[in-house]
Amino acid sequence: MRGPYLTSTAFRRLMLINVVLLAAIVVSGAVVRLTNSGLGCADWPNCSATKIVDVSTHHAAIEQLNRMFSGAIGIPIALALIGAYRLRPRRDDLIRLAWILFGLFWAEAVLGGISVKVRLAWVSVTGHFLLAIGLIAVALLMHHRAGSSPAPRHDAVPRETMNLARVVYVLTIWVLVAGTLVTAAGPHGGDAQARRLGWPLGDVARVHGISVDVLIITTLVLVVALMRAPAPRRALNVASVTILVMAAQGVLGYVQYFNRIPPVLVGFHVFGAVCVFICVQQLLLELRVADETVPEVEPDATAPAGIATVS
Repeated sequence: MRGPYLTSTAFRRLMLINVVLLAAIVVSGAVVRLTNSGLGCADWPNCSATKIVDVSTHHAAIEQLNRMFSGAIGIPIALALIGAYRLRPRRDDLIRLAWILFGLFWAEAVLGGISVKVRLAWVSVTGHFLLAIGLIAVALLMHHRAGSSPAPRHDAVPRETMNLARVVYVLTIWVLVAGTLVTAAGPHGGDAQARRLGWPLGDVARVHGISVDVLIITTLVLVVALMRAPAPRRALNVASVTILVMAAQGVLGYVQYFNRIPPVLVGFHVFGAVCVFICVQQLLLELRVADETVPEVEPDATAPAGIATVS
């Protein structure tokens, strides 16, 4: 099949759009929950048994807009899949990741419908959020890969430092999971009739808060290790931003808890959680660099015998 083809720069821009939109969808989903509009549309994929689209109430309008926004992200995701095949030079790794992204999008859509059918049971809402984080992870990986060589990669820092970075990544995911449990036990379930987690909110919040503290301390230790390695400059820059975002997110978490979890602060906290995850994953990606390749030397027909030029 002939053109048009995509350059790696154009594909990378497309993936950046996907990352931004997927992060925005997580926030828009939080808005639905924080405004108690989760069952503003009581059916799926239609809004109700009699209406495909319904904006007769503000709850229905908010949920309907979120559904339309969530569906619209399928367009850039589909373009990413097509673009992966049109990329030159061909990158089989990006094609595989594009299919994973496409599959996760449809899994997220189905899980969203299940969440409505089970009346926003906390398990389904938690899964819906974590699957959205998975979508961001794959899109961010594709964005990074598109801007780097397809050559095999190796760790840019000693093994102990790289393992510590992986520990930070795992702790970040655990903090996200613990955060969803706080939400599941808290007052913002998306609807007054939503089934909640029966654990005491204070206990779950303490587990989450301690987990955040451990994450920040571990990340600080990692930053010191990266400086001593030394790590690539880009990785150090991302590490600095990560610490700042984590610190701001931690402060915001305590402020919202001691102010009885106001919806506006919770919304910013969800956005902060997405930013923390993006920073940590980007840091991990920056610590893996492509192997250097030796340029091929081809003989120059115009050069004297025994002399070659580098192409």
